[in-house]
Amino acid sequence: MHQYLTNGLLLAACSASLAFSAQTKEEDQRPNILVIVTDDHSYQTLGTCEKDSPMPYPNFRKLADEGMVFDRSYCANSLCGPSRACIYTGRHSHMNGYLFNEHAAPFDGSQPTFPKMLQKAGYQTAIVGKWHLEAIPPNARGDMSKYESNPTGFDYWEIFPGQGNYFNPDFITPGKDGKRVVKTEPGYATELVTQKSLKWLDQRDKTKPFMLVVGHKAPHRCWCPSIQNLGRAKQYADLADPPANLEDDFANRPEFLKMTEQTLLNHFNVWSDEHLIKEVVPEDIQKMLSCPESKTLHTKYDWEMPEWVRMDPQQKEAWYNYHKARTLQLVKDIRSGKIKTKNDILLRRWRHYMEDYLGTVLSVDESIGEIMDYLKKNGLEKNTIVLYCGDQGFYMGEHGLYDKRWIFEESFRMPLIMKWPGHIKPGVRSNAMVQELDYAPTFCEVAGAATPENMSTFQGRSLTPLFKTGEHPDFKDRPLYYAFYENPGEHNAPRHDGLRTERYTLSYLWTSDEWMLFDNHKDPAQMMDVHAKPEYAETMKELKKLYRQLRKDCQVPEGFPGATGKLSVTPRWDCGTGKN
Repeated sequence: MHQYLTNGLLLAACSASLAFSAQTKEEDQRPNILVIVTDDHSYQTLGTCEKDSPMPYPNFRKLADEGMVFDRSYCANSLCGPSRACIYTGRHSHMNGYLFNEHAAPFDGSQPTFPKMLQKAGYQTAIVGKWHLEAIPPNARGDMSKYESNPTGFDYWEIFPGQGNYFNPDFITPGKDGKRVVKTEPGYATELVTQKSLKWLDQRDKTKPFMLVVGHKAPHRCWCPSIQNLGRAKQYADLADPPANLEDDFANRPEFLKMTEQTLLNHFNVWSDEHLIKEVVPEDIQKMLSCPESKTLHTKYDWEMPEWVRMDPQQKEAWYNYHKARTLQLVKDIRSGKIKTKNDILLRRWRHYMEDYLGTVLSVDESIGEIMDYLKKNGLEKNTIVLYCGDQGFYMGEHGLYDKRWIFEESFRMPLIMKWPGHIKPGVRSNAMVQELDYAPTFCEVAGAATPENMSTFQGRSLTPLFKTGEHPDFKDRPLYYAFYENPGEHNAPRHDGLRTERYTLSYLWTSDEWMLFDNHKDPAQMMDVHAKPEYAETMKELKKLYRQLRKDCQVPEGFPGATGKLSVTPRWDCGTGKN
């Protein structure tokens, strides 16, 4: 009923693949594929028009004007590593085996992925920057190799260990003896990833089409702008309107929401997250500012701001001086009575958060400009399909939250822009319901690698029918499945799964045995759970039926995502048969 890839779509994809293959043999004009992935980029700060960011980003705007923006793009699991596993495999977490960060085992690199498929089809492949499919649990000791995951399907890779760092980060490359080589590089992560990506493009085998993944750490926590971009976002953060539900009290929704540990008011670390300089804050004001429920307050600045220990003396001086001035202004405003209440503190904290976050995205915007200029100057622009995405959404104070995880729209929805001159109609904003699982089959189709063997592994569908207008019957009324597994875990978000239709978001909270339903047309801010309201009884009945059918179509094992504890999953590769 709601198969992710119907037989008709599979035949169409295979036909298109044959057409692309024939063209390749005659003209060798298969497109290059450039994938730019950021970490935790919110669609509220995408910057493609006046409405989707408080700060203008000229290169995001240009990419949108020359390509297509997908306004209803969603993730399958709102967590960094699992989301990336979904992107590479085109399969849900329960099928690719990577359920949450700090997993019991790293990502299974032996399974089918689109980089492997393109590599086999004759593409030269590379990834630079964030990979993040390892499995290093907290307080791990001893041999780290059992937690490591090297990229497979890539001819060249140079990646961050784990999350990576913003300042003077480490990069890992494969050594001659099979062991990893780790080298610290001076500079700022976003700029270094850009430089290394352009260097690879210069040195690649130019007789082959390429597929390059540019993996940025930005704008991941702890939201550190480059030294040259410090303060550049302040004017925009100061003038921005806070979300109307910044002071959300979590009423009218499941009780478990009140147990979340990711609020700006009570869980945001004022030292490592807000970047206040503790030594210039009087003790009485420290108590006023502290997040009473935060589990990550520490006493030494070096520990509290993890990036501090990565900085060289010049970087430290600039960082310290800027944030010291910002901290002293906060102290002054508290002493003068300008800031009096907890809600006053919350609003200022939100502005500091916005300033740092927007400033971190600014370097990504600059990176996109450099890469697009390179493609144009080297004659690659017209025959390169560019896909920009985040790995999930992010809260910018909505519901009083930061981070992601919950099925709320700000976490579930993710940025997606695609550009391919002559193939993707420029300047279009698509309202089609799409998901990150769709990228892999799209790449295989345009690359002439949409064989039945490859396409049978995917749970997504190719986006090529949307390229002309942004709309297509195959994407109309398409329900999307979501699942989140990490509990117990950071921020105490529940294990839950659910679905998104054009109008409704339905979720079942396995951790607390609660249902949650939002009518997104009437309540776009998702402030009222209506699952138990009489007027939604019939809707709830229909959506529960759809939920059960969607779980069946997606081959979700009985009892997943479960209530508590760890689940072990063997990756399942063939979505048509359920066999690996």
